[in-house]
Parts: sequence; structure tokens; C-alpha cells
Amino acid sequence: MAKQTLNYSFKNAVISLEENTITEYGKEDIKVYVLSDVLKKFEGENKTVDISIKESSDLEPSEVDGE
Repeated sequence: MAKQTLNYSFKNAVISLEENTITEYGKEDIKVYVLSDVLKKFEGENKTVDISIKESSDLEPSEVDGE
């Protein structure tokens, strides 16, 4: 049986529920998407989805006694 996959990937992005946006920060530009428009593409009783959300942040090094 054939399969069709719908996949969106946003890198270095910020989600705003209040503004209903996904803002993606590129090296040279900023792109804004409507969050509900993206989610609507996955909506429907006959559609099942796998959802994964990952946050990336810098870690501060631990202080070692005497350093």
C-alpha cells in the first residue's frame, strides 16, 4: 500500500499561542507562519499524527569548588 507523509520542520523557531504564530529565525532572515494554518493540515477524524516537539538551549557549565 502506498503512503503519503506530511512533515513540517521549523528550525530555531519560537511559538506564540497569543499571536498564533511560529517565528523561524534564520541566519539572514525571519519567517512567520500561522500556527493554526499548519495544524489544520493535520486535522481530521481519519488522520492520525505523531507529534514531537524539541527545545534546544545552551547549558551553563557547573562551577567547581576553587575554580
